[in-house]
Amino acid sequence: MKNKTVRFRGQKRAFKVTGFILMWILMFIVAIVFTQALRNSISYIFFIIVCAVLPIDLIYTVIAASSVAAGFSCSAERAEKKESVSFTVTLSNRSVLPVPFAEAELLLPDEKGISPVVYVRIPLAARGTSKFSKSVAFRYKGEYFCGVRYLYVGGLLRFFRIRIKLPEDKNGTVTVLPRRISAELSPERYINEASVASDAAVTGTDSAELAEIKEYVPGDPIRNIHWKLSTKVEELMTKHFGAENGYSTCVIADPGAYYADTFGADIEINEYCDDAVCEISCYILSTALYEGKSAALIYYDTHGGVRRIERKRFDGIKSLDDFVPYYAACLPVPPLNASALTGYTEEGVDNDIVFVTSRLTKDTVSALCEAQNVSRAVSVVLFEPYAMIDDPEAVKNEAEACIRELISANVNVKRVSETELI
Repeated sequence: MKNKTVRFRGQKRAFKVTGFILMWILMFIVAIVFTQALRNSISYIFFIIVCAVLPIDLIYTVIAASSVAAGFSCSAERAEKKESVSFTVTLSNRSVLPVPFAEAELLLPDEKGISPVVYVRIPLAARGTSKFSKSVAFRYKGEYFCGVRYLYVGGLLRFFRIRIKLPEDKNGTVTVLPRRISAELSPERYINEASVASDAAVTGTDSAELAEIKEYVPGDPIRNIHWKLSTKVEELMTKHFGAENGYSTCVIADPGAYYADTFGADIEINEYCDDAVCEISCYILSTALYEGKSAALIYYDTHGGVRRIERKRFDGIKSLDDFVPYYAACLPVPPLNASALTGYTEEGVDNDIVFVTSRLTKDTVSALCEAQNVSRAVSVVLFEPYAMIDDPEAVKNEAEACIRELISANVNVKRVSETELI
């Protein structure tokens, strides 16, 4: 028999008498009537068989429940967005009795990250094994719970059903990582144009100090290629700038730019925007670190069920790579006051602040204008999720008004379209 997904309500108690018992009650009444009416050996035998069916099915159910074991596995504990992850549930029968009615209660996330309860019927032959598999390509970053919660085992006649709670090792989590945008694509698109000005304010020169020249490796910014030297040695060489000049980039990732309640967009847009902010923030951080600059991230931490703003400093690409899985598991949050985020910047340390968001509001503009001063440059990277919004013109009008105000306050604004993150 082919494994299939079924629909039934999970029982609260470990032992349950099912609705099929009504069939036995009907048979029992018929057996009594026949026995009283006929009063022959055949009617007595029928009555004895009907009476024996119930305890036999109960014993069968108990033996079957003690003989069934479950296993759960997934192809990867970590995966990138849109990378297929396979989940496999294995049920095995250790007895010589077949178990035709074995069901597993699973938590299997779908491509949107929702983890509905799924009931799967997996009939088992004597000493047999059966598997149920499903593959999911996750659309959004995050930490997803998956596994087998309960087994339900019924007897041959399904008069009884026993629920078996499985240990924690039958469950697991899959961490879906954000895409790491290549630093070779278009670095000037995302890094603020005020960085040169902030370099000059800190060092008194027109650019950062040149620390060394190395052979080009994938990920090095194209604009740092030393073309003259590369022509001579017939190999690509790149310029690396030291962090000793005091240059520091601070990225503020604004996770709370919700649209669903204001512009008629689907709630899915919140995950969509949160992913975009995460990916752009990681891109800016990695670009700054590749250039040998100091970098920090201000983000909203939701681990442990506690929402708090945190600041994380990175001393190299490896420290950022190690942090990304933790950052990916942070959940989208309700809209935040931008001034609460900018308040975590460090005066005299962060001389280049990049605010990454998917929505500009008057409160955000006010907070960014206050953060701008002569010792540091503030810029904004705005992700525009117009394709996911029912009324994009209203969003554009709101954004345009805010951008004009930011530009008048000497705050640089970069726009990132959806096609640039595909």
